[in-house]
Amino acid sequence: MRVPVRIALVGLGDIAVRAHLPALLRDERAELAALVEVDPARLEVVSALVPHVHATGSVEDVLVDTSIDAVILATPAWVTPQLVRTALEAGKYVLAEKPLAPTLAEQLELRSLPGVSERLQVGLTYRHHPAVDRLQELVASGALGHPLYIQASVCDERADPVGSPEHYARRLRALEHALPVVLDGIHACDRLNLLFGEAPVELTGWALTSSPDYAAPNVNGAALTYADGSIVRLEVVWLYPTLPPSQFVVTGPRGRAVLHPPTFELQIEIDGEQETVAPPGDKTASCFALQLERFLSACTERTPPIPGLEEALAASELCERIADACLRRG
Repeated sequence: MRVPVRIALVGLGDIAVRAHLPALLRDERAELAALVEVDPARLEVVSALVPHVHATGSVEDVLVDTSIDAVILATPAWVTPQLVRTALEAGKYVLAEKPLAPTLAEQLELRSLPGVSERLQVGLTYRHHPAVDRLQELVASGALGHPLYIQASVCDERADPVGSPEHYARRLRALEHALPVVLDGIHACDRLNLLFGEAPVELTGWALTSSPDYAAPNVNGAALTYADGSIVRLEVVWLYPTLPPSQFVVTGPRGRAVLHPPTFELQIEIDGEQETVAPPGDKTASCFALQLERFLSACTERTPPIPGLEEALAASELCERIADACLRRG
């Protein structure tokens, strides 16, 4: 009988409770061994959902526990680097939420850590989906033709200071550390790296700040040009009361593929023929389940973490290039 991988969940914010926790409880190969949260009130609320699990405010408790094999770090980017460092040094496998740090320079420092290429997986969660695999196949095979025109927009963080004051406050604090394209555009940048296999050769950016209350521009945009002439228009929009819809549309001379962000249904039309790749279920549940499955394989079968640090660095490098271009124009 296979022994489950004992995992500590560190950081109990929205993404941990809404996505990581259900995935851990569903997968029989994983055992939730501990909950870690520095906010006592939040720790009490979440631990009540799984009262049999050890709950603590100290990450050191789980790092010195030799019975715990791995940690999932669902922590803010500005505290994650040190936690990655200490967890790897303690011999744990690590799945860390993206981005690993607010700046690329801080992430590059992680390259020298022991076991980083074997034991660190980065939470670029939304690459783990059959629709993304199919989209990558279409681009790699040239089925849509070349050059491509891609419209990508990420519009998920609505301003609702009355209805969701805690979330609104978190977004305001986040803007003090990095631009939305760095914190929220990284999935789109990772997807572009997957599709093209290289960075753009030319990039221009722009930015907009819609309120004096915001420490940085809450709307970031860029035009990316690739070596084959393909062009991407990317926008990340935060903190409007009503947001435009997110989109990811790939258009080529032979047809078009539309990845619908809310569901990850993929609609394809090539040379007049239509195909729909229906999602296997809820997007978040599916992506987090497959991400955890691959993490558990890394823990038990020593398969390379997917994605690892290098893929995360490439995505963050593209985000940072866009952020720099936005600030120059903003």
